[in-house]
Amino acid sequence: MKNLIISTIVTVFLVACASSSKKYEKGDYDSAMEISAKKIKKDPSKYEEVDVFNDAYKMAYTKDNAEVNRLKGAGDPANWGTIYTIYVRMNRRQELAKSLPPVGIVFEDRDFYSEIDNAKTKAADYAYAKGTQLLNKNDKMAAREAYQLFTDAKNYLPNFKDVDDKINESRFKGTTNVFFTIEDKSKVVAPKTLMEELQSIIIDDLDKGWLNYDNSVDSSRTYHYSIILSMTDILVSPEEVKEAVTQESKRIQDGFDYVLDANGNVKKDSLGNDIKVPKYKTITCALKRVHQRKTARISGKINYYDNISNKLMKSEPITSDALFENFYAMANGDINALSPQSQKELQSQPVPFPPSPDLIIQAGNVLKGMTKDIIVKNADYLK
Repeated sequence: MKNLIISTIVTVFLVACASSSKKYEKGDYDSAMEISAKKIKKDPSKYEEVDVFNDAYKMAYTKDNAEVNRLKGAGDPANWGTIYTIYVRMNRRQELAKSLPPVGIVFEDRDFYSEIDNAKTKAADYAYAKGTQLLNKNDKMAAREAYQLFTDAKNYLPNFKDVDDKINESRFKGTTNVFFTIEDKSKVVAPKTLMEELQSIIIDDLDKGWLNYDNSVDSSRTYHYSIILSMTDILVSPEEVKEAVTQESKRIQDGFDYVLDANGNVKKDSLGNDIKVPKYKTITCALKRVHQRKTARISGKINYYDNISNKLMKSEPITSDALFENFYAMANGDINALSPQSQKELQSQPVPFPPSPDLIIQAGNVLKGMTKDIIVKNADYLK
């Protein structure tokens, strides 16, 4: 048992040592340093981890320093963002090294903060200048690139120049604006309430990414696309009443008869009682089932227009229905002849048919939801 415990400890120790070493061997120097640092902090006597940390630190520094010199030598101002990132990484490693116990950690203490500040300022300068250049093109896609560059500049220096104004301007110029409206091309004049309901579709919650939807005109915006819900038919069916009559019957007991002998006398049983037999009769009941039905349908198309080229891009049919339906029943006869299910039907009552405008508005509410679903589905269609 003692040998087994010792063997297990040795195995765990070797695996633990190997994890940082393997990261180092794969060239993942930062992971190797993180693993070694945790173990050194836990047990400063882990000198094998000190060696791994020192080797990884040296290799990482050499690699990053060479890359910084190469990027600076290229003379491209677009490189300052990458240079800034590398200096931040180098400084983070140095701070990690400083946080370890003095057990032989080897590094040269360098002033990365001045390099970080210099790179950050130059990266912000470049991002701002490049963003301004793109924004001045007055091109929607270029404005989106500018937006990212101004955002980068703000991330480097939050109060850099008028970067907040530039972000707002590029956001405004890079946004695709879509105007949604309704038009009634049906032969029946749509109820005013229906038009108001449809036009009140809440589409602000559809705004996503670079898409902005409005259902009322904002004069400060250029609308690149229009989505028009064009109603071509508004139909209401006549009030339908369908009747069907069925008859149910049941044989029930209706008193009794005496059993007579050949002489017409009432027979007696062994106790001297009169012998009687049940008497039956058949009862019937007519059940009239009534079905009330009325429907409304709104049909049309959702048309997508490119306002810049004034062309129809896409047309998608849309139809919504509203249904009023009621079932009730009336009995004529002995309701005891009816089955339990049929008797249950008698509990329903006739109800007034809804006015046609109410049914049309109900179909309109369905149409609102369908329209919104179609707009969401086609969001990627708009650029």
